[in-house]
Amino acid sequence: MIPVQEVQQSLDVEAIVDRARAVWRTALDRASTARVELFAKAALRYRVTRDLDGISATFDRVLESGLAMRALRPGHDRAGFAASSGLSAEVARWAVDTACTYRAQAPASEPGPSDSVAAERWDLDAAVSLPGEETLTTALIARPYLEWIEAGTTVEVLIGAEGWLAARRRHRLWALGGGSGATLVAQRGLAGWESLLDSSWADDSFEPRAVSADLEVLVLTPDAASAVVAALVDAFHGTGPARWTKSGDGWDVVDEPARPDGLTGGSFDDAGFPAVSRVLAADGFWVGRLGGPGTFRRASFREPPTESATNLVMASGRARSIPIRATVASRCRVLRPSPELWVLELDLVDAGSGGGLERRWVRVQPRALLAACAARLGKSTVTPAGPIVPALLFEGLAGS
Repeated sequence: MIPVQEVQQSLDVEAIVDRARAVWRTALDRASTARVELFAKAALRYRVTRDLDGISATFDRVLESGLAMRALRPGHDRAGFAASSGLSAEVARWAVDTACTYRAQAPASEPGPSDSVAAERWDLDAAVSLPGEETLTTALIARPYLEWIEAGTTVEVLIGAEGWLAARRRHRLWALGGGSGATLVAQRGLAGWESLLDSSWADDSFEPRAVSADLEVLVLTPDAASAVVAALVDAFHGTGPARWTKSGDGWDVVDEPARPDGLTGGSFDDAGFPAVSRVLAADGFWVGRLGGPGTFRRASFREPPTESATNLVMASGRARSIPIRATVASRCRVLRPSPELWVLELDLVDAGSGGGLERRWVRVQPRALLAACAARLGKSTVTPAGPIVPALLFEGLAGS
């Protein structure tokens, strides 16, 4: 078994940067007709999972690394792309050779000389060690409502085709609560992580209600609302043509890449452009859309950077109480069989079944869903899916 201290040291940012620079030079020497961009990632995760007996736990440690290459040619708006696990010179040679075949392509957007990118940029969470096996195990066993806890550190290094460097380090913690309404929680950073485990299941703001037949008034908890917010932003504020349409009064969204508590993003995007906040909607009015420099993001090192949201943020709601006739959904999955027809898969909190869940599927037009977003309720919360949102109140979905 690898000693814990040695595993932790493998996430040393300066060591990873030095390795990435050496690998980039190897790729640069090998590419004869292209300029080369390198994206390297190293991650360490500790997870403790409750055993079937309920009183013991299993600890797992995962250390992974990988790199991706974009091969860029003058006058082309598409770049060759390749990615592989590992940070060795052999991996770099394979990746650059594969990228230079241009069989797999990616956007070729990158900062140019006129963008005045600094030679080095550092966006680092504070240097801290992950909680160890004993600490995580004790925290899990002391909370019988939890199934697992995972803590992780990720280091990402981007070296542009011109040789500039941008490095990012993030710490995150996740936990899953069991039972019929399994709940996932997450936070950026490790400070106060045990408080997160205690507070996230203590919220009684969304007590069970009688499930109405027509869902005329529907409240989505923050976790449920996050999926709807992400889908509506993609549809009406995404990279395609502007799709202005009538919005409900509750629709108010900003993309904040540098949000301190955001699970993703940072001061630069994954193509190296400076990242800035973008107002997408304000008090029910369409303002803008995502796209262009500052919005390039990689869902994984194995994927090229594409224009997308980072941390979607909605302001906390003015209203505090849930209408008495509202039905509450604790989970929502958005199915999109066509651009003009979506299906919401809802887990409704049902007082008639002793607080259990009733699953229901609701057909809705995206425009009607956006127009039905009537209000925001309570405090905005970092959801495990990424959006930072309060509960959302939808009115008039019946028959939409």
